[in-house]
Amino acid sequence: MLVVITYAMVAIVAALAFERLGLMSSGLAWMMGAVVFLIAGQAHAAAARAEEKRATEKALHELRAANLSLVDELEEANARIDALAAALENAPGRPLVKTAAAPAAHAPEGPGEELLAEILQRLEAGGAGLAANGSGMRAGLIREALDANRVDLYLQPVVGLPQRRTHFYEGFTRLRDEKGNVVTPAGFLKAAEEHGLIAEVDNLLLLRCVQIVRKLTKSDRRVGIFCNISIRSLTDEEFFPPFLDFLRRNSDLAGSLIFEMPQAAFDARSTVAARHMARLADYGFRFSIDQVSNLNLDLAELQRAGVRFAKVEGLRLIEVANGQMPVAGREPGTIAPEDIAGLFARYGVDIIAEKIETEAMVVEILDLDIAYGQGHLFGAPRPVRDDVLFDTGPEARKVG
Repeated sequence: MLVVITYAMVAIVAALAFERLGLMSSGLAWMMGAVVFLIAGQAHAAAARAEEKRATEKALHELRAANLSLVDELEEANARIDALAAALENAPGRPLVKTAAAPAAHAPEGPGEELLAEILQRLEAGGAGLAANGSGMRAGLIREALDANRVDLYLQPVVGLPQRRTHFYEGFTRLRDEKGNVVTPAGFLKAAEEHGLIAEVDNLLLLRCVQIVRKLTKSDRRVGIFCNISIRSLTDEEFFPPFLDFLRRNSDLAGSLIFEMPQAAFDARSTVAARHMARLADYGFRFSIDQVSNLNLDLAELQRAGVRFAKVEGLRLIEVANGQMPVAGREPGTIAPEDIAGLFARYGVDIIAEKIETEAMVVEILDLDIAYGQGHLFGAPRPVRDDVLFDTGPEARKVG
């Protein structure tokens, strides 16, 4: 009220001045006073709005900072709770202290040798604990395979369509038993999952992928490798910091190494996993999601998270093309089949049609303008030779 009265008095004084000085008629002078009053009021209102905006932005900034601080504190508390739970779980039979350094025979040649040796050490220690509590043959197989370095990297090509030229490979882990029989993930992943070893198995695969990428780069072969990574690996506070540091020091691999996880794992990722993904993306590394069960995806979220590829079964893509499923928030049948790949590409995501088994399926996939394909029709997973992963000297052969 005081401000309004002040502006009114200013307007009256202005009107009287115009009238007394004879600058204008009485009616016009009072009209000019009203104009002065309105202008002053508008100027004051604008200044008040600007000040209110600044105060609101400051409050929002403080709120965001407090929220981030709270998230960090909660994560630290969860980490302490997890450590306590692990201590209670492992107290009867598995010590929490680190074991002695692994023998020299387990130290691999090439990039990441110290980190790989530590992973082998942790796997062997875990395998010993599994054998002690009688967990069965599969747990023993994991330990024996690691002791004898019978862990192989298999690669399956991902080709460009329609030319079918290999653009990428996907890496898979395979174990061999003492007789040389190959054990697929279905034969050992369950045991590794049950006993908390799945992160270590994934980590070993990651480092093997790094080694093959480095070897191929030295040979001037530009090729990308999809390397599966588990959410446990992304949230493992013992493994992730040194692994991140290793990737930071080898950021030249960013164009060739793509980290892959199932769609369900990506959707359920924790704030810790999301933050660690963001840190990898900061160094230029890309992500892929596979086992995509539906294409009703939040493409903007995929783009923000650094996801650049989405692997979808060929049969699933054909169902989508026939209007049986929604796509990226759009109702079934409301987007032309040939426009689906373009819609994803606008958010920087390429669709890869996987599990392609027949030529007839290729024909239908080509109608959708899909850029890449993967499946036994284009090539089955094949083992990488030891002399490709490691040097061919006598010592290197021990760690195949």
